[in-house]
Amino acid sequence: MDTTHSCRRGYILLLVLSYSSVFGLASNMSISNDTSGNKTDSFFESQSTSTEWGTDMGNKYIMCTESNMEIPWMISCKKSKEVFTRINFADYGNPSGKCEHYRHGNCGAKSTMEVAKKNCLGKHQCVFKVSDEMFGTSHCKKEAKFFVQLTCTKA
Repeated sequence: MDTTHSCRRGYILLLVLSYSSVFGLASNMSISNDTSGNKTDSFFESQSTSTEWGTDMGNKYIMCTESNMEIPWMISCKKSKEVFTRINFADYGNPSGKCEHYRHGNCGAKSTMEVAKKNCLGKHQCVFKVSDEMFGTSHCKKEAKFFVQLTCTKA
């Protein structure tokens, strides 16, 4: 097999992956009208998750994730033999701040820390869904967010 044939196969694979991800996102889109009658794409405007890596302490490191995703999403330590050994912060409601410096909001669900511990401690990965169904009522007037700071321990 020559290199041009390999390049073509790689290009075709890249195209297939690109199209499948676009169509996968499109199937989750929710297009509706806002209050002024304009079409809005609420999936892309309001759904997001971001992960940041904090302090590395040798055999442990900090991981922070912020999300408002109402569909289930997963977080995991960097390597398969690493596990979550501590939940340093968890708030579902209106938390603020940056990784390692998060602050609780004033409308958070009381069971957030308990749910985060049950889902993650001792595991390599865990799943969340940012909703009252998962954490209990947040009492926030605006859209609720979920911030979590965890410690991953290396094997």
